[in-house]
Amino acid sequence: MIDDFSFVNNQWFWHIVIVTLLLWIIFAWKEWKQDNKSKLYLKLVLSFIALLSLAIIVLKPLINSKINAFELAILTEGYDSERLDSLKKANKNIKSYTYTTNEPIINANQIPSSIYILGEGIAPSDFWQIDTLNTTYLGDKTLSGITKLKYKQEQILGDFMTVRGLYTKAKKGTKLILQDAAKSSLDSIIFGRDSTYTFQLSTKLNIAGNYEYYLTEKDSINNVIQSNPFGISVISESKLNILIVNGFPTFETKYLKNYLAEKGHELVVRSQITRGKFKYEYFNINTKPLVDFSDKSLEQYDLVIIDYQSFRNFGTRQKQSLEQMIKTKGLGLFIQSSSTFNRSKKYITDFKFQSENSTNLELNHWPKVKISKYSYSFNPTFALQAIHKSDNSILSAYKALGNGRIGTSVINNTFELLLNGNTTVYQGLWTETINALSKKKTPSSTWKANSNLLLKNEPFNFQLRTTQDKPILLSQDNEHIPLLNDIDIQTLWKGKTYPKETGWLSQRLEQDTTQIFQYYINNTTHWKSLKAFNTMRANKVQFKNLQTSNKQYTTQKPMSLYWLYIVFLLCIGYLWLEPKL
Repeated sequence: MIDDFSFVNNQWFWHIVIVTLLLWIIFAWKEWKQDNKSKLYLKLVLSFIALLSLAIIVLKPLINSKINAFELAILTEGYDSERLDSLKKANKNIKSYTYTTNEPIINANQIPSSIYILGEGIAPSDFWQIDTLNTTYLGDKTLSGITKLKYKQEQILGDFMTVRGLYTKAKKGTKLILQDAAKSSLDSIIFGRDSTYTFQLSTKLNIAGNYEYYLTEKDSINNVIQSNPFGISVISESKLNILIVNGFPTFETKYLKNYLAEKGHELVVRSQITRGKFKYEYFNINTKPLVDFSDKSLEQYDLVIIDYQSFRNFGTRQKQSLEQMIKTKGLGLFIQSSSTFNRSKKYITDFKFQSENSTNLELNHWPKVKISKYSYSFNPTFALQAIHKSDNSILSAYKALGNGRIGTSVINNTFELLLNGNTTVYQGLWTETINALSKKKTPSSTWKANSNLLLKNEPFNFQLRTTQDKPILLSQDNEHIPLLNDIDIQTLWKGKTYPKETGWLSQRLEQDTTQIFQYYINNTTHWKSLKAFNTMRANKVQFKNLQTSNKQYTTQKPMSLYWLYIVFLLCIGYLWLEPKL
C-alpha cells in the first residue's frame, strides 16, 4: 500500500517531517509548563492532527486512480473494413486509430485494455510502444506478388548474379523480367497457370561498379504491373594463389583449372605421371615454384585442392606441414572425395557420413538442375558448416581448424554440368566453394546491414566491426552518425540512421576514408508485396504470445485536500478558543 502512495513534493518529505515534529514538541513543552494542565492530552492530540494535516497539505499526496477501460483497433495498411465493423458490433465503445509509422500510438493517460491490429501490421520499429499491452494481431490479408526475395548485394566481376524468390498467387501468363538500368531484358520467366511459384533469374556481370537492376512484373498482354529496383555492387575479384594436386590427370581437374585460369587466379597444377614423377602446369604466374609441401612452399597459397588418393599417400611430415599452415596462416584445403572417401577415419579433421541410395539430387540454389553425387552424404555434427545442400541433405561442407578451413564434397564429376550446358551452375558451385574455404584477408573495418530491403525515411540498422578505438562515422553529406559500442565485444559497434534519399548512399570512417560502406535505398512505393509480407510475418511472431487477461490500468492523480483544510481549521479553532472559554 505504501508503494501506491506518494507525494507531489516528495523531495521535501523529510524536511517537512522534521519541522512538523519540532513544532509539535515545542507546543507540547509549552503546554506542559502551564499551571492548568486540564485537557492537556486532548490539546496534544489536536495539535498533532493539525500539524499533520498542514504537512500533508504542503506535500500534496498522490493517489492511484482507475482509468476507464476501452479497446483500441489499430488500422494499418490494407485493413479489412468488414473486420472492423465486426469489432465495432461486438464492442460499441471500441476506438479506432489510423496508424502512421514512427508516430505515437498510445496516450499515457488513456491506455486500452485490449488492442486489435488490423491490416498488414505496424512497423517492427514501433513494437516497443505496445509490447507490454494485451495485443491481438488480426492481419490475414491475401498477398499477390513477390513475397520473398534473396540475392547478394555485393557480387564478383565475371560471376553470374542470381536473384531467387517466391511469387505468390501468380496469374497465368504473368511475366517476371530481370532488367538492367536501361530496362533491357536480361532474363525472364512466364508463369503457366494460376499458382504460387519459386523463381530464379540470373545474368553475367561484366563491368565493375554500382548498378540498379529491376524485377518487372507484366501481365499476359505486356502491361507493366510493377517494376521494383534493387542495387548490385560489382567488385573486382581478388586473385587467389591456388595449388591443385592430383594423383593422375582427370577431366574434373581439366575443366576446373581452365575455369580458375580464366578467372585470373594464379594456379599451379601438379599431376602424378608415374611413381616419383610429376607433371606441372602454371597459369597466370611468372615463376615456377616447387611443390614440396614444406611450410615455406605452402605459405604462398590461399587454397589447396587435392584428391583423396593423393592426400592419403602423403607422409607424416607433409600432413603436419599442411595442418600447421591451415592453423596458423589460414590456408584453405579442399579434399576431392571418392566412392571410398567416407570409409576413412580422419583427414586432419573428422568428417562423418551417412549412406544414401540417391546419386542424383537438386541443389537448393539451383532447382531443376540434377547434380551427380556419391551414395553418401554428410552427417550433421557440431562445427560442420554447410556450403551446398539439397533439401536437408548436406552435399559440401567445411570445418574450421585454427585460422583456416578444411572442406570436402560428396558431389561427383561437376564437369558434367558444363557438358550439359549448365555453365552458370558449374561456375556458381565452384565459386561458392572457393570463397568459403580460401584464405581470408581481414579488412580493418567491415559493415553489415540488417536487410537488403532498405527504405527511404525508415530506420536502417547496421553493425560496424573495426579496429579503430573510437570510430567516427560520417554520411556522404558529412553528417555524424552516432554509434553504440557493444558491451561485450569492444570491436563491435551498432548504429541507426534514417536515409533521406533513394539510390546508392554511402558511409565512411573519418579516421580512414578508404573504409567506405555503400548501400542501396528504395522508395517506399516499391516492393509493396515483399514489404507487406515481412511486416505481417514480424507482427505474427511479435504478438503471437502476448494475449493476457484484461487488467485494470491506473494512473496517479493529486488527492482532494478540502477535508484536510477543514480538519486543520477545526483543530486550530479549538486550540485558539479553549483558553478564552
